Amino acid sequence: MVHLTINLTRVVGRDPPYDHNFLLGSAVYRMLKERSEKAADIVHDSPSRSAYVLSEIHRVRGKPKEAWFRIGSSSEAIIRLVEKALTPGTSLIVGPTAFQIGSTGIEEPVARPGEYVTLSPILLRDKETGQSIVHDTPGYVETLQEAANQQVRNHLKREGTIRILHFEPQAVRRRTIEDRTVLAQKGRFLMDGGEEELRLLVNHGIGLSPALGFGMVVLNSHKAPHLLNLDIPPAQERGGAG
Repeated sequence: MVHLTINLTRVVGRDPPYDHNFLLGSAVYRMLKERSEKAADIVHDSPSRSAYVLSEIHRVRGKPKEAWFRIGSSSEAIIRLVEKALTPGTSLIVGPTAFQIGSTGIEEPVARPGEYVTLSPILLRDKETGQSIVHDTPGYVETLQEAANQQVRNHLKREGTIRILHFEPQAVRRRTIEDRTVLAQKGRFLMDGGEEELRLLVNHGIGLSPALGFGMVVLNSHKAPHLLNLDIPPAQERGGAG
């Protein structure tokens, strides 16, 4: 169970659009398909509903043209396929922004009970209305916990024991998936559960559409070097940059 971090240098255009999750997800899959139709088919036809989870693009503090994003999966084979497609020196086009891919690195993320932070906003849906929900929806934490345990049922084929002990909401993001607008939630939260279950969530995400840039979470630890460059706004606002 591993993460692939891709470092980027912006060469054309400004920072990627505020609403770039779907654009990034499409760009990664397009590059994978251009590299190998067979590899794209393996990812597209994954029996685990989603072969990987994708973070948003994050700027590097103090270096306005540098950025990074992460891809997580419980399958090292999937990560290796993506790594071969996103080779250093090639271009990654995200909407009007062109990046050059720099160095890449594979690491095993830490997963244990503790405080987690979103690297891409979590997308949840109300079962009755079908509408996306965020922190101010009644029962949000319970829905988040159920979504986490649903991942356990989907992938590990057993009932989950994940508990969300506390949720601290941050920005709500308005995002577009093709022609549909949804709301997705960023935040920090305390999560408890077995190590295998927590590792699953770190490598597959929580909630809907992980391969389109939703629901990537990591342990909020000073030992995770890329989190040092992550600027998480304190405001609970709908919209805004980033």
